[in-house]
Amino acid sequence: MVVTAGSLAVAFVVSAVWWSRSSGTSSFEPAVQVLGLLGGITGIVAERWAAGRERRAEALQAIGEELQDNRKILATPPFAVGTAQPARRQVYPRMNLSAVNAALSSAVLSPRRDETLAGMLHDWRNEAEIFNHQLSLAEILAFTNGSDEVLRDLYQGLHSADGPLERMQDQLAALLATSPLAPANVKPGNGSGARSAG
Repeated sequence: MVVTAGSLAVAFVVSAVWWSRSSGTSSFEPAVQVLGLLGGITGIVAERWAAGRERRAEALQAIGEELQDNRKILATPPFAVGTAQPARRQVYPRMNLSAVNAALSSAVLSPRRDETLAGMLHDWRNEAEIFNHQLSLAEILAFTNGSDEVLRDLYQGLHSADGPLERMQDQLAALLATSPLAPANVKPGNGSGARSAG
């Protein structure tokens, strides 16, 4: 890209000098060349801008789908409100983070346009990773300790007021309500490709 841009810039300067020194009908030739070079330079900038917008749209689509999947997970047993305390030990479903991790690590979000969203996604990722680790510890404790009291404590810890489930649901609702991820702004199409790329 640097070589291409540099070559176009040098060619533009040479053509501009040639145009300023030529006269009569011969001045049309460098003028046409200058316009062609301007078109080439503009094309490079426009292509990069369009590619960046497409990558951002794909990332937002993948993030939106992943967050909706996580919301569905939290709305099903054993996390759903009103779910009965489990009578046996179980493996809990985890929060998905691949699309969020891919978007944050690839810097596909605009530093200025998506600053608020990026901050919220960082907070969500941290909270979800802690939540997933807590579930792993809860499973280890439940499977290594045979007491029903442990199961009851784990259940109460998950479903308590201002507990991890409530915090996760609040964060998901806030994220999905942001303008870049609201249903009207996230168009279906290439989301699955963005997710698989991450």
